Amino acid sequence: MTDQLEFNLRAVLCRQLARREPENRVLWMAEAESWSRLSKKTGRGRADEKIRSGITACSRERSSGTSSPRWV
Repeated sequence: MTDQLEFNLRAVLCRQLARREPENRVLWMAEAESWSRLSKKTGRGRADEKIRSGITACSRERSSGTSSPRWV
């Protein structure tokens, strides 16, 4: 249940970022859709993979100097 709530909140965050960053709208909407789909899945393995990949992507963007959302 907590996982589903967390995924839904991440999807909401991505939609907010899509509105705030029109130049990256497609990216944020795709991320929002991905989180929404994960919230509907029952398996935990894929969810963990998505979280790790999201955290890794954020870390790479921060180190390269681009802005990114804070997932953690």
